[in-house]
Parts: sequence; structure tokens; C-alpha cells
Amino acid sequence: MKYKTINLKENNPTVELALALLEIEIETSRREGVCCLKIIHGYGSHGVGGEIKKALKVWLIRAKHKGFIKDFVKGEQWLASETADKIKKLCPEVLGDPELYYSNSGITIIQIK
Repeated sequence: MKYKTINLKENNPTVELALALLEIEIETSRREGVCCLKIIHGYGSHGVGGEIKKALKVWLIRAKHKGFIKDFVKGEQWLASETADKIKKLCPEVLGDPELYYSNSGITIIQIK
């Protein structure tokens, strides 16, 4: 299985554009046989920003409920999550990603259905 990264905060897109880009990337990744995506969305440092992260959380819950994605885990929950354990077994490539081994609230891992 394949593991891929997408940076949603690159070029400072609007929330709407970032989510549209994510949908396209999920569809493309699905066709390419990618099983998991690491989403870099930022965390709203210095008390400002974080709009993509907030909108992404809502979007992911809906996408999972609708069956568009299988599951997801926020970076800050990676080390203590049953979902992360499942993803590690499904996509062992994640084990080599050093960003996952500290509480990184600026990323989310998505398991593509």
C-alpha cells in the first residue's frame, strides 16, 4: 500500500479551496492505490488562523459518515489511538514518518476507503 502527503496550507488557500483540493486528492490517490494520506493543515499558531483545521475536522466526520473515507486520526492522537494502530498495520509506510511520533496538531492521517 502507498502513503502520500498533501499540504493544504501551502499557498494560503481559502478553506473552501483547501477542502476542494483535498477531495480531488483523495479521488486521485484512490485511483493510484494510495491507502493513507497525511494531511498538513496547520494548527493556527499564535492564536490566529487554524480555519482549515477547524473546517477539516467537520469535513472528515461527514466524509467518514458518508463512506467517502474509511477513517482518520488527528496528529495529536496518533500515539494513543486504536485507529492509528489499524492504519499502521494497513499501511506500514507510516512507521517511517518522524512527524507522527510527537503530538503534531498540524497534521491528520486519513485512511482512504
